[in-house]
Amino acid sequence: ADGGGDGSDTGGKGAGGKSSTETVMGHLASTTLAAVLQMVVRTGLMGLVSVLVTRYTILTYLALGGLAFIATRIYSALKKTLAKINITSMKDVLSPLTIALGIYCMYRGRRFVVSPTTDGVQDVGNTSGTLADESGNEQDIITYASWSWTFWFGETIVMTLFLANSFENATTALTTGFSILSLFITLWLRGKFWRYATLLGFEGIIALLVVMAFPVMEMILEEIVQDKMRRVGEKIRAHDARTKERLRKRKNATSSKS
Repeated sequence: ADGGGDGSDTGGKGAGGKSSTETVMGHLASTTLAAVLQMVVRTGLMGLVSVLVTRYTILTYLALGGLAFIATRIYSALKKTLAKINITSMKDVLSPLTIALGIYCMYRGRRFVVSPTTDGVQDVGNTSGTLADESGNEQDIITYASWSWTFWFGETIVMTLFLANSFENATTALTTGFSILSLFITLWLRGKFWRYATLLGFEGIIALLVVMAFPVMEMILEEIVQDKMRRVGEKIRAHDARTKERLRKRKNATSSKS
């Protein structure tokens, strides 16, 4: 009976004194929080590229040059480590180059000149009109569209690759799903700072909920497991008591016959 009681009291404990529920929930919480924080970092990088880098020519070409340098370094490393380079291994080289293509499309998408006399143009980068110089001559202000379908295409490419690179072995189906998701998200974002800030705030709320919710879930599951273990321990003790009672009756019957 004592052995059954000890088993019920310590059955949920591991070798380090932690319950199995606590260990599982701890791993689950850390994994979920790491995934959310990774999403926050990638969203921040995406917002930096979309809002700041692609607005300026020098920053765009610096980013393109950096990505091309990374691609060449990866290719050099693959040549040294692999005897034969195939299409699968080239995916690591093509990833930064494809991101560079997306950044360039975003840059070009913001370089479409909008005529000052064009009607119905929305969301332009500068105010269209005329400006008088020192001689009194009027000069047209060059106005660039801050969003276009080319920009949307490039932003979709970059976001898709950011999401796909979060997984070590992203399948074709997963990449296709990321592409469809990115099509709709970038159609809403449109390279606007406040929309990226809203998305980051939403992801921050998710991270906060993960931090707050998992300890509560751990406590609830711990109570459920402890209650189950107590019931199992009671059944074990009752079975042990019945077994001892049967053995005692057998001994009494045997002694009475003799």
